[in-house]
Amino acid sequence: MKKKLIIALVILTAVAAGIFYLLTARNVGAKYETVEVEKGEIGKYVEEDGTISSRNVRSYYGNSVRKVETIGVEFGDYVEKGQLLIKFEDNSGLEIQKVEKQLEALKATYNEALSGTDFESINNAKLEISRIRSSIALAKENRDRMEELFKNEVVAEIELDKAVNELVQLQNSLAVAQNSYNLLVKGLSENMKIKYEAEIDVLILSLETFEKDREDSIIYAGFDGVITELDTFEGDIPYAGLKILEMQDPSEKIVLIDFMAEDAILIKTGMKSTVTDENLNIEIDNLKVEKIHPKAFIVFSELGVEENRQSVEINLPGSSELSFGLKVKMRIMIEESKEALFIHEDAVYEEDMKIYVDVLEDGKPVQREVVTGISDNTRIEIKKGLEEGESVILKYGDN
Repeated sequence: MKKKLIIALVILTAVAAGIFYLLTARNVGAKYETVEVEKGEIGKYVEEDGTISSRNVRSYYGNSVRKVETIGVEFGDYVEKGQLLIKFEDNSGLEIQKVEKQLEALKATYNEALSGTDFESINNAKLEISRIRSSIALAKENRDRMEELFKNEVVAEIELDKAVNELVQLQNSLAVAQNSYNLLVKGLSENMKIKYEAEIDVLILSLETFEKDREDSIIYAGFDGVITELDTFEGDIPYAGLKILEMQDPSEKIVLIDFMAEDAILIKTGMKSTVTDENLNIEIDNLKVEKIHPKAFIVFSELGVEENRQSVEINLPGSSELSFGLKVKMRIMIEESKEALFIHEDAVYEEDMKIYVDVLEDGKPVQREVVTGISDNTRIEIKKGLEEGESVILKYGDN
């Protein structure tokens, strides 16, 4: 009898607990914090920290050989194109004079061997051919670079055409110079011509090497910009590969953002973007995605978690006063704003693969299934299930 009584009490307790749960589910206490269903503009965006940078950045490195003789700038200086940045020690001037003397001696030797032959003109013609060939090599590199930039929509087609035309003109100039040279050496014997060309080629190669060394010993600014890094001093011999100077173009400012791969895949060029940094009290709108880098990369978070990321460039107005290297909050609109019903995202929950909210009806919470749309990370669109002005429970009280 006693055993049956205990079983009955257990069953009654379980039934009472079940009834209590049904009556109070999602209804802890009598107080509710509610939000109203509103109508307004809502859009979907991704947000991440970005760094102020420039589309035009130039870096210079040490080589463990040359000593810094002169530094013409200081950190933070604004410089003009062609301005001296750094000068290294250079002894190539003496070597150039030596080679020039050897060329003079070679000319005198052949003038004596073959009187009447204009070796001055032959020498100049040979030097001109060598100069044009060097210019053609540089022009080809410039054309290839412009083709790549045009393919990536960084430069206009007119810039590519200009590079192609410059290469064609140099190739035509080489043909003219070669014809002139052939006419000048026409009177020489074949053996004399081969010997002369071999000797002068060796001297020209030496001369070009020393002249390039002299050019490399002096660094000039390639564009108007600002010195954003300076890590050397006069008398220093910088290690090979060590960045000693960096300059950036302030008229080509961008924001460089490394998005998580799942966000980056949603981003397209031309999408609207905004700088929205409350901590810095900055808001700049009407920006656009300029470029999505084609190669993703892997980094590790502060917790050591592997993250797949991809860089995105956002254009900035040329007049922007934001400092290089500054970190700012960036927002890119994935879906344009539209008018819709929405509520706070925390009011929505999932049960049995369906989406629900708790609506106050006659002062009591009632579960209602809804169909949701886009979210802006705070609010969520309600496509079906709610009406404007209805009160939805955000959270329940504790008493």
